[in-house]
Amino acid sequence: MSIKDMIRMENQLDEVADEFGDMMKQAFDEDPKIFEGHSTKASWNAQADHASDELRKELNAMIEKYEVKLHNGEFA
Repeated sequence: MSIKDMIRMENQLDEVADEFGDMMKQAFDEDPKIFEGHSTKASWNAQADHASDELRKELNAMIEKYEVKLHNGEFA
């Protein structure tokens, strides 16, 4: 895989994590009643950002895991 391809894939993974965060933030706007008593919009948005960041880290770890398995011949 070329460096250009890796950059493209990294950008796509960023988009997935960002879209996840945006969808989670929209949940508050769609039904704020389910958040009453435990999250304000600001705190929910911060939590959604944190979850999005964690998802991105997990996606990186998963890609790395399968790269290693591929290089180790586990799919031969």
